[in-house]
Amino acid sequence: MSHTLTTTIQDIPQIPGIYLFYNTHNTIIYIGKAIKLKSRVQSYFRANASLNAAKRAMIKDIHHIEIKPCDSEIEALILESNLIKKYNPKYNILLKDDKSYAYLVWTKEDFPRIFVTHKTYLDSHTEKLNYLGPFVNGDALRKTLRILRKSFPYRSCKIMPKHPCIYYRLGKCEAPCIQNIDKINYQKHLSTILEIMKGKTKSILKDLTIQMQSYSALQEFEKALEIKQQIEALEKISLHKGIITSDKSRNIKYTEDLQTVLNLDKLPKRIEGYDSSHFHGDKAVVSMVVFEDGKANKAEYRKFRIQKPPEGGDDFYNLNQALTRRFNHNDWPIPDLILIDGGKGQLSKALEAQKNGKIEYRSIPIISLAKRLEEIYIPGQDKPQLLPRSSRALQLLQQIRDESHRFAVTYHRKLREKLPE
Repeated sequence: MSHTLTTTIQDIPQIPGIYLFYNTHNTIIYIGKAIKLKSRVQSYFRANASLNAAKRAMIKDIHHIEIKPCDSEIEALILESNLIKKYNPKYNILLKDDKSYAYLVWTKEDFPRIFVTHKTYLDSHTEKLNYLGPFVNGDALRKTLRILRKSFPYRSCKIMPKHPCIYYRLGKCEAPCIQNIDKINYQKHLSTILEIMKGKTKSILKDLTIQMQSYSALQEFEKALEIKQQIEALEKISLHKGIITSDKSRNIKYTEDLQTVLNLDKLPKRIEGYDSSHFHGDKAVVSMVVFEDGKANKAEYRKFRIQKPPEGGDDFYNLNQALTRRFNHNDWPIPDLILIDGGKGQLSKALEAQKNGKIEYRSIPIISLAKRLEEIYIPGQDKPQLLPRSSRALQLLQQIRDESHRFAVTYHRKLREKLPE
């Protein structure tokens, strides 16, 4: 194991979160979650670790490690699922058969049954089911549902009985079998559970608060109290803490770290990221993504179609043209920082465009981030700056860089898919 990798592992905190293993090509090869990140990652590299052939091959492929801290096991569960679907890592497939992943499913009925199953069952009953997933850890998914069911009861029986079952007596089902709850209110419980499992707890809390206030205004205090209890339960479970309370403060910490690392005069509340995409020069485009307070604001994204791009392709030319057009916009907000996907050459072209742009844009700090070693190029510095993989400032820059790349490639593909003009 390399000295750099050893140092990274030692720096990993003992907190819940996600770990990502990368190979030498900066490709994600495995994603996992853990309640104690440091212990889990260290376990792969112990001399006496009992590992199968696939895991041993994976460890040989690891070049560097990235972590994404979470504030709860539930948040980590959801983030792990989303990232695996997004990146489809090689060893997640090799080490865990696709059929063994867990799915949260609900039936297509007036009072849907909610349960956890695997792909084999899902594939043979697709026409009767809706689903979320896949989730890597079925036990963690079931544990999450047990927590939610206490506040948002639901049906789990295969066939609706004629009399209430034990779950009704335990307060975990509201007995739709005897019309104890109407279809509209039952569907509200289902929607709430699904939104929470998608990580959208903030909107759920807002809706519940509005409902509680409405019932209170109508002097329906029993219903208002019931919703108040749901709000309190939701606030107590770790999912709320992980996804809502810490999300905003964590984003602010990331931007504060970035300000410190880059020695910026002010907090980079608005950051714009740029990347170029083309096919040997054809259909050349440049993307502009916007992060505000450490979070993507897709409503502010812009895209540039490059006019008369050089044959064979020229990223320097593309960036210069796109940024020249951007720096002549009076109607767009002025960013606190601009990030270019690339190295020293791309940065120099961005600076050229800035010099010729409107005067209010000429003092904006511009940096670039190269993929090979994640080097940060800063104007006026001869050597690039290297940050540890655990750095929150670097993680924020990587997120912006990766999003600008995704947006550029997506736009370029759409243009190529169109019929010739």
